[in-house]
Amino acid sequence: MALLHSSSFFIKSIAEALNELSREEKYKLVSKFWPHSGLLLEQFNEDDYNAFIRYLGGELSLLHQHRHKFAVETFDATIELVQFLKDHRSKSLSSLIQTLNERFLNFDEKAIQRSLELSIRLGLTLNVNSPSVAVGSIFRHESNFEWPAETSLDSLIQNQFSKTILGGDTKARSRIDPAFTAAYLVNICGIKLHWTNNLSNHLEFDRKGQILTIYQHKICLINHIKAEEDTLVPKDVLEEALDTLVLLFPFGDSSIKQLLARDGQSAFYGLGNCNRNRSLDLARYKYWNEELQDLIDAFNEPPRSWKQLLTDRRNMMDWAAFWIAVMVAVLTLVSIPCNIVQAVYSVKGYHLTLMQANITSQG
Repeated sequence: MALLHSSSFFIKSIAEALNELSREEKYKLVSKFWPHSGLLLEQFNEDDYNAFIRYLGGELSLLHQHRHKFAVETFDATIELVQFLKDHRSKSLSSLIQTLNERFLNFDEKAIQRSLELSIRLGLTLNVNSPSVAVGSIFRHESNFEWPAETSLDSLIQNQFSKTILGGDTKARSRIDPAFTAAYLVNICGIKLHWTNNLSNHLEFDRKGQILTIYQHKICLINHIKAEEDTLVPKDVLEEALDTLVLLFPFGDSSIKQLLARDGQSAFYGLGNCNRNRSLDLARYKYWNEELQDLIDAFNEPPRSWKQLLTDRRNMMDWAAFWIAVMVAVLTLVSIPCNIVQAVYSVKGYHLTLMQANITSQG
């Protein structure tokens, strides 16, 4: 339990130490991040939080050699910084650092900024990691963004989640096909999933590489939404992020369950639809509308491989026509050797007839 209170979390074995926490200790750690979510120990399922705890360990393990470059190094102090940010969310970064200078007299401004940004990464799963102060390695495939000195945290977050201005043709393409799921995109369209810890990377689609990025911490969204007080990330952003997960990974779909099991995300599936309905109205999605439109375009593209041709049943007439063509081709191929055999036997029969005729005439 010392790890959760007084010991530094900048240790090389932090990932293993967190993984070895007891169920009760994991509950206490999670409760530090979401004290107002109403989570009770008897309701706590540690499997739901394994991915989040692995994320904490992975993020911190990259920084153990740089512990002296941070102003705080415990979970308690980190949570205090998160609360400080909530209380001063409209102040610029430079103003926040100036206020904290009085608390951290032995640390320079860069160390304070690093700790503020680390608190955001751990508490909000937003990869704020300004290049001007960043230390240690970074996760591959994870983009990070800078916090300008004169920008408030509210503005920084708002810039990451801007609403889409819907065009005039929105109604014409507003209805989403019920078959539009992550399993369909993977199994039929050949798209690969990349699971991210960074909420701002959610639903990024690399069309060239056919890679779709999915935010994996559904449990974090749930707990943020349950919180009684205002969250740093607007609740409508959190709710829409959760709704996109419900849209792409509908609970009760066996192909979704199999896909998530293959990706080691069974706990993600086990969280269900979180009391939210699956909305097939594209216009309802304001923050991830463009990303969904790109995915729908990929979903609607004509089959590009034999596998897609064999399994894509969205257009039953095209699918049936394809299989009829296949059967005609197969029958044609089968009939060719049959015709050849028939011709050979016909020739042999003809020669046999001639031989019999010759024998008869000579007799």
